[in-house]
Amino acid sequence: MMGSVFAMQGIGQFAAAMIALIVTAGFKESLITAKTVAKCDGVCGLAVDKMWRVIIGFGAVPGCIALYYRLTIPETPRYTFDVSRDIVKGGSDIKAYVAGHAGGSPDEVTRVRQMAEDANQLEIPQASWRDFFTHYTQWKNGKVLLGTAGSWFLLDVAFYGLGLNNSIILTQIGVSDL
Repeated sequence: MMGSVFAMQGIGQFAAAMIALIVTAGFKESLITAKTVAKCDGVCGLAVDKMWRVIIGFGAVPGCIALYYRLTIPETPRYTFDVSRDIVKGGSDIKAYVAGHAGGSPDEVTRVRQMAEDANQLEIPQASWRDFFTHYTQWKNGKVLLGTAGSWFLLDVAFYGLGLNNSIILTQIGVSDL
């Protein structure tokens, strides 16, 4: 899932560039009225104002779709057990999942009573910095953290470094005047 999320960055950038290209082509006649960027006023200024609003609006569409699906999907039984501390609902969800249904529907009176009875037994101690350091100073855990953080750092250096300095790099390799 994480790999697909990061793979979507490239697709999103490509889609954003295509939307910007289509919008620019759509407002081409209005943009031609200005001789230079500094002299873009009147019809050209109105076109640029509309253009950025359309581009930002299209950018909000995938976020709205993702928000809708996130708000409508049922919680996983593991979340119900571990975070919500609702054993009855989690058990009902597991039975419904095995049966091929979206979610379980337990008896609410039994559910509330069970949550009240189990409240004291289900308290989890808070983790501390000492726990963190004890866990990650073990080489088997520390190497995973180091490898993940290190590769992420190198990816960010390459991704953002090349993206932000693209014109400088193209000038240095001698292809900026093509």
